[in-house]
Amino acid sequence: MKKILKLITPLLATLFLLTACSSEKTKVYTTTFGNGQENETTIIYKGDVVNKIKTISNIKDLGADSNFAFESIKKSIDEKNKDIKGLTYNVEKKDDKVVITWDLDFDKVDFDKDKDRLHLKGSSLGEERKLSYVEENIKKAGGVEIGRAS
Repeated sequence: MKKILKLITPLLATLFLLTACSSEKTKVYTTTFGNGQENETTIIYKGDVVNKIKTISNIKDLGADSNFAFESIKKSIDEKNKDIKGLTYNVEKKDDKVVITWDLDFDKVDFDKDKDRLHLKGSSLGEERKLSYVEENIKKAGGVEIGRAS
């Protein structure tokens, strides 16, 4: 029994190390815009390949009629983003601000079909998924890294 444990223990330890090293990691950026909008963007990546991007947008300056502003924002987002593979979103009103949660899964994106609708400027999906490329674009928009979640 001891011999079996001596054999299994190193194998389990190796397996654990390989699994831990190959897991996805995250980076978090915040961006503040002059129109009362703040974004928190989480990049989920493995190596230099971005798998998903999650952005939570908070729009605080809704003007005098916050209900009208909310409905207008929701309608516009629905019209522009419906039927895009790999993109899910939720628009809700909380405490007189609009909160929009965007989830982009690069594994499901139809790059050729939705490139323009997703505002992708790279020449290929491979280029768009590079961690350095994604970070560069976030920084160009004024994003500041606030940490790594894992």
